[in-house]
Amino acid sequence: MATTGPVNGTLISIFKDVSGTLKKIANATSNSLDISKDMIDVTSKDSAGAKEFIAGEYGYTLNVEAIFEDDSSVGAGQMSYKDLVTDLLAGTLVTIVMTSNVTGDEKYTGTAFFSSLSLSAPNNDKATWTGTLQGSGALTLGTVA
Repeated sequence: MATTGPVNGTLISIFKDVSGTLKKIANATSNSLDISKDMIDVTSKDSAGAKEFIAGEYGYTLNVEAIFEDDSSVGAGQMSYKDLVTDLLAGTLVTIVMTSNVTGDEKYTGTAFFSSLSLSAPNNDKATWTGTLQGSGALTLGTVA
């Protein structure tokens, strides 16, 4: 049943589609989807002193923050930091889904490259990492079946 009312952010995760199986990015503490559309300036002498625009192309990025966990202890249904580094180094175009994965809820699906990953290991605190995925191609809005 679809989620109703305000949505608790802990429900929404980023998943990598691996041969039709959604594998959640392990230990995420925060994730975001940023979509932007270029605006093309069409201001002319006939614009009466006001700028005018038309809509151009759009793009999207996904960002994730997570607690680092060694690859060997991450569950089989999840993506470890090592898995993501492997994709980044290989330049692999991956299918990404951001969703609650609850039947009837929205899902955002697209293809992307991992453009950055950063591992932080401060003294006397947990190790964390952040990552950015750069969308490539169309982003589609669908419903979890």
